[in-house]
Amino acid sequence: MTQNLKKPHLQSNSVFTEIENARLAVESAKKMVAAATMSLDSHAFDHAKQAIKNAKEAIARIKTNEEDPLLLQCEKELADAHHQLSETINHM
Repeated sequence: MTQNLKKPHLQSNSVFTEIENARLAVESAKKMVAAATMSLDSHAFDHAKQAIKNAKEAIARIKTNEEDPLLLQCEKELADAHHQLSETINHM
């Protein structure tokens, strides 16, 4: 484990860091979906699909049996983004 120099009480592979990484992956996916739905470009759709897949994998890596409110929020936002992308693709 490496030490976080700015916050020495946090280790680089702490649960907080993993949740933050998942949250950032979800935010990235949401932005990619927004860009794809505005541009209606097939390459943008492919990138948005990959971003959603990456965010799902980031969440799955840290998901436990306990219901973490931050992860639940990430999953909801990701599901909404996936729905938005699917609806846009289906209506083209």
